[in-house]
Amino acid sequence: MIRHFTSSAIVFNSSGQVLLVHHNKIGLWLYPGGHVDPNEDPAEAALREVVEETGVEAEILAPESFTHPAVRSIPPPFAIIEMDIEDRKVGPHRHIDFVYICHAHNDTLNAQLEEVADVSWFDVADVAELVVPKELPALIAEAARRMPRLV
Repeated sequence: MIRHFTSSAIVFNSSGQVLLVHHNKIGLWLYPGGHVDPNEDPAEAALREVVEETGVEAEILAPESFTHPAVRSIPPPFAIIEMDIEDRKVGPHRHIDFVYICHAHNDTLNAQLEEVADVSWFDVADVAELVVPKELPALIAEAARRMPRLV
């Protein structure tokens, strides 16, 4: 099975709401994310996708990384998940998704309508009421639970 590396961000605003996009291709609410570009690390890809899809600038919240002057450390993701994807162009394949917890620097939304039909802030408790992948409410709830410890 073909595998693609992707990065995503569970972005919270200062009110504790989570940022979701309504994805054009699959018709579901998701957190922002997409494929990791060549010469891009997963953390850079997650932040780039957030800006591209929503207009929101964010920062990754993660435990302090290993530091040494001889190397560059990349923030660790909150989770790495693998999922089956059905795509008309590529065919069936799998995404290995690096999922980061982020905090938004701004609340102003500017949807990239080529990829997403809508973008909005939601209360974490309301995510389960949306049309979402079955694992998304639990993943977002766990990220929200861990967020205060990471700030």
